[in-house]
Amino acid sequence: MVIKPIVLIGAALHTRKFEPGQDYDWYIKKGELQLFDKMEEIHRVMLRDVGGEAPRLAVIVEEQRVGFLIGELPCPRRKDHAKRVIHNTLYFEFETKYYPSVLHAVVILLLRPQNYYKPYKQYFSNYAERLFSYSEMPEVILKTVKLPSANQTNLIKSNQGEKWVLFSNAKNRYRCARQLVDFVYRDEGYFCFVSTGRVNLEKCQKIAEQSDECILLTLSSEVETEINLKKEPNESGIYGFLKNHYKILFQKRY
Repeated sequence: MVIKPIVLIGAALHTRKFEPGQDYDWYIKKGELQLFDKMEEIHRVMLRDVGGEAPRLAVIVEEQRVGFLIGELPCPRRKDHAKRVIHNTLYFEFETKYYPSVLHAVVILLLRPQNYYKPYKQYFSNYAERLFSYSEMPEVILKTVKLPSANQTNLIKSNQGEKWVLFSNAKNRYRCARQLVDFVYRDEGYFCFVSTGRVNLEKCQKIAEQSDECILLTLSSEVETEINLKKEPNESGIYGFLKNHYKILFQKRY
């Protein structure tokens, strides 16, 4: 497992406590978290209580910060009062200069087969429990986190300024991974990436509207292959082709 230590600015943990009535919440927040509110919205809309087998990942890149979220991390030891497994969600925030490392880590997590994904998932699960154990020590913050490191670069060129939602099959996950590896942030604007389960198109559109550029992966049956959310719904796919085709014919005729 190739890993690379990255300096943290802040971290947060969404978990459940043992006592009855203490349901899932962001119980721990440490450091300076400028992007937390935006990531919390993404988590609430697209990642929490979602069905379907798909990696739960999210990234925000905006101005001087990059935020990274990984979800569905089973606690190695803790269970709730009903003896159910607790699933953690981790959020990290870094300086923007680390965005290539963060995106490369997401690529690894997005593409790894389940048996190769387990060591990374176990690492983040253990990290979450370390963070939970420091909940009564507000002066303590973990200084670094080790992210998976990708060796491949320049796999494909991506279009800047687009807003895509794609069905999360193996082919599209690989396409997204190649775009993330080649992504270049130009020190302005708001970029986000989300990988989730069965989340409908309306929720995807809500998150897309808040960004300047985004790539969203979902298992929703509303998304057959891909949809460009920057276009009107009737301008994408075969309907858009026919509309534009007949518009050209109409203009030529008259």
